[in-house]
This record gives sequence, C-alpha cells and structure tokens, in this order.
Amino acid sequence: MAVRKKTLVVCVDRDDDFGKKAKLKGPFVGEEDNLKAAQALALKDPTESDANAVYGALKAYRELKKGGENAEIITITGHRDRDQKADNAIVDQLEHFLKKWDVKGVILVSDGADDDQVLPLIQSRVKLLSVRTIIVKQAKELEKSYYVVKELLRDPHFARLVFGLPGIVIGAYAVVQLLGIQQLSMNVIMAIVGAYLVLKGFGLEDAMAQGLSSFTKTTSIERASFPLYVGSALLFLLSLWAGADNIGFVWDSVPAGIVIKPAYVHIVNIAAFLLGSIGIFTLAVVLFFTGRIGDMYYRREYYKIRKYARSIVSMAAMFVIGDAVGRFALFWTDAIAAGPSFADLFVAVGEGFIITLAGFLVVKYLYMKKYVKPRIQKGLAVSNNYGEDLGKISHIDYRNDYFYYSKGSEKTPISFNKVLKVSQAGVIIA
Repeated sequence: MAVRKKTLVVCVDRDDDFGKKAKLKGPFVGEEDNLKAAQALALKDPTESDANAVYGALKAYRELKKGGENAEIITITGHRDRDQKADNAIVDQLEHFLKKWDVKGVILVSDGADDDQVLPLIQSRVKLLSVRTIIVKQAKELEKSYYVVKELLRDPHFARLVFGLPGIVIGAYAVVQLLGIQQLSMNVIMAIVGAYLVLKGFGLEDAMAQGLSSFTKTTSIERASFPLYVGSALLFLLSLWAGADNIGFVWDSVPAGIVIKPAYVHIVNIAAFLLGSIGIFTLAVVLFFTGRIGDMYYRREYYKIRKYARSIVSMAAMFVIGDAVGRFALFWTDAIAAGPSFADLFVAVGEGFIITLAGFLVVKYLYMKKYVKPRIQKGLAVSNNYGEDLGKISHIDYRNDYFYYSKGSEKTPISFNKVLKVSQAGVIIA
C-alpha cells in the first residue's frame, strides 16, 4: 500500500522568541513538542503572539488528523536579529523536513508579523496550500493600540529609530554648543540624520549595533585600555573644534585681492574643516584601535588583533590622502596661494596605497609569526569559515610555512597565510 503524502502544518518564529524568552532551541516537531514549547513561551510572556500562533497551528493539525489526513506539525525558528541569518535558519530547517518527508503541501500558520519575508521562502520550495493568521482579540481598541506600540518599542529596530536617533541629535547639539560652534549646529544635526538614514537604507544599522554591543561587552573600566578610549573620545571632540576653528582661520588667510566664487564657498569650508581636524581625528582613531588590540589580547581573541592593526594602517593611509585632498581643494579654489598639483595628489594616493600594502604585509607577517606558527599543533581540527569540517592537522612544515590536514587517506597542504583563527577548538582557514 502506497504511503500518502504528508500535509505539513508549519509555524514560523522568525525572530526566535522561543530561544530568547523560553530558552528553547527549535525546531519543534510533533504535537507534544509544539504544545510544550507554546506553553513554556506563554508562561514566560503571556502577551507573546508566537505562542498563540503555535496554538493555532495545533488546532489546524488536529482538524486535519480528525479528517483523516496524513499530517505533521513543525515550528521553525529563525534568528533574533531578524535578518539574513534568520532567513537562512528557516530555509535550512524547512529543506531538512522536505527531504525527510514526502510533502504534499504546507499550511502556514502565523501571527502575520513576518509573512512578507517568510512566504517567499516557503513558496519557492513547496506548494503552499493556505495561510492562516492568528490575531489575538482585544476587548478595547485602546488596549490593542497600546499593545502594538509597546511591542514595537521593545523591538531594537524601532527603539533605535524612536529613541536612539533623537538622543544622538540632542547630544550632538549639546556638544556643538559647548564647543562654541553654534553656526554649525544645523549642519551637524543634518549630517547625523543623513548618516543614520544611509546606514538604515543600506542595511548597515544592525552591523553597527552589533559592533557597539560587542564593544560594551569586551571592554571594562578596570583595564589599561580604558584611558585610551577616554582619550580617543576627547580627541574626537577636539578634532571637531579644530576643524571648525580652521574654517575661520582659512577665510582670514585668503590672499589679498582674491574673491572666492560663491559656488566654491562650501568646498572651502569642507576642505578647511578636513585639514583642521584630520590629524587629531586620526590620532583619536588610532588610540581607539590600540585600545581594542589591548582588549582582544586580554580576551585571547588574537585573530581580531590583526583586524584592528590593519585598521590603524588604513587610518595612516587615509591621513596622507585626506591631507593632500584638503590642501588641493583650497589651492584649486584660490583660498591659499600655494598647494599641491594634480600630480602631487596622485603621488599622495600612491603613497597611501604603498602604506596600506606594506602595512598589511607587516601585520600579516607578525600575526603569523606570533599567533599562528607557535599555536599550530598536530591533531587540531581544521574547518573553513563556513563551519565545514575539513579534517585534522597531520603534518607541519615550519620551514616552508605549510601544514597538512587529512580526512581519511587524503592529505591537503595549506599555507599558514590562509589561517584566519587558531584556538584550542581548532583551526579556521579561508
């Protein structure tokens, strides 16, 4: 007798509330596991819509079973960041079950919050029979509105927009007033808002938030690196003041008899600000990255030291190019009597390239000599940066900077230069 194809009842928790709130790892398969997961989440947060969505999926599953259908129920979980990582997790779990069972079609049960993101992932892989949206009824419209607003403000994406951006703008305005450059207040505020919208539009906001979160978790006032961060912040503020002060100095120093064209006024202001601030700003950034190097050394995350060392090299190159660009812009607009030519500008760009290339090579050599070679050992597991297991180290050739990893009878040579990270857990290669 042929086995009938399954009808799959699927509930999707894209932002992994089951993991964040109930500390449960998905996916959940079968009626019993889903019931336990929904109860655990509802007890942790009675207002959580994902718990109600699972109850809705259980109701749909029981109706199918009662009607004689060959059905199964699963709840798939994503990632708390609600981005590509969430979608990848959903796809991996869904494809696993589609390979495991012969599925006739899927009934998606959701709270409606992420349908636009989830539906294409399902429809592109299996037939979608229906979509059921579970909405919890409220006694009063006011309660419903309050609940929706409360949930939105708890979402980090909305909280950063509602609280974070105004907070940054107010703080920047206060700093501008303290520095005595009130004439630039609106320019600074518009620059901050514009930068935030660019980050938001290009999807870089989450990366910055994760970077800030990582910084706060890996630094401490009790470490020697903390004064470097304080000094970096003070130098950054000083660079803003120096840039604004240099604008006035440049205008006061315009050669006698020279009238700057109206179209060039903003170019002169930007170039003067750049020249006045770039040196102190570069020092501030170097101090910051030096502090990060110290923190990573303290935490034994040696592979990150290379990244921050490269950033210092890049800042040195940017200083050389930025200084040349600023002086060239002032000379081109007749704000200064003498300055670099086009040829000098290209030379500066070339110098920046050479500094970057040479600096990266030095950092790579020192990192390999201090943090790779001494820590490579036979028997360490080897994987690539996608997490794929490649085998174990079977032989090390220190003279030629190579090691061999094997899986079964096959041996593969790898240069030390390909090593991204070495730890007690194993070696990660590019």
